Amino acid sequence: MRARGNLMRTLHQTAIRDVTDTALWVAALRANESRRTDAAFQDPLAARLAGERGRRIARSFPDSAGVSWGVAMRTAAIDELITASLQMDIGAVVNFGAGLDTRPYRMTLPSELRWVELDFPDLVETKDAALACETPNCHVERIGLDLLNRSARKEVLESLGAGSASSLLIAEGMVPYWSNEEVKNLAVDCFAVPSFHYWILDFDNAGRRKTPKGWAALLQATPLLFQVDDWFKFFEECSWRRRAVTTSGEISARLHRPYPFTFPRGILMRALPSEMRARILGSSGAVLLERGSI
Repeated sequence: MRARGNLMRTLHQTAIRDVTDTALWVAALRANESRRTDAAFQDPLAARLAGERGRRIARSFPDSAGVSWGVAMRTAAIDELITASLQMDIGAVVNFGAGLDTRPYRMTLPSELRWVELDFPDLVETKDAALACETPNCHVERIGLDLLNRSARKEVLESLGAGSASSLLIAEGMVPYWSNEEVKNLAVDCFAVPSFHYWILDFDNAGRRKTPKGWAALLQATPLLFQVDDWFKFFEECSWRRRAVTTSGEISARLHRPYPFTFPRGILMRALPSEMRARILGSSGAVLLERGSI
């Protein structure tokens, strides 16, 4: 009984209770990356924001080295796409489900850029308090909002759209937790705002997503809902077409950061023929979408 009680306490400390806990998890992974001598980026605020709970969650996931690698490659790929996008006269960035992301503090950005973060009110309040003494590199605003509340979301999007002639949207790590219908509605609502010209997303085109073995108990409160055969086709049908794609394989090659040599996945990856390995690493990454036509 005592052993069972200890196990239940451990699961309570490490399991993700709701989607806001995923922000702690990812912040811990960014902090881990920042400590590497060959880090793909430096996020000096991540460890503070993750806290001990974020570190516990990160340690609890199977193949933690592989998960950390995936988040690091995703983060670096999106960083690259943001930098490229800002060469296209972007006046504002709107970050959906921003969580504990700190790009306005760690990236070189135009000082006049307006960067708006949308996330749950409690998370926004916590982040505001944690970063109160930090100075961002551009104008940062945070709006507390349940993004699944469509009527409230549309009102906020319309207001934000009126404030800039050309805006870039970001949704990193958010789409997998939404249903197909919810993602479709978001894409339609974003397209309805004329000044929303570009949109950066991470993607996974390896087929319909299954919860990895060993993750089910940890993600019980936040199941992976978005299930499509082709992410790009899905968004094209919502009038968002791909403009630029950076795959996990491409960014890892540029950074000289191959998939970690872990058991069993890392060993299996090394054993695969190069063409198959390239196909697997090419199925995920980040994409820059642009407005298409209806």
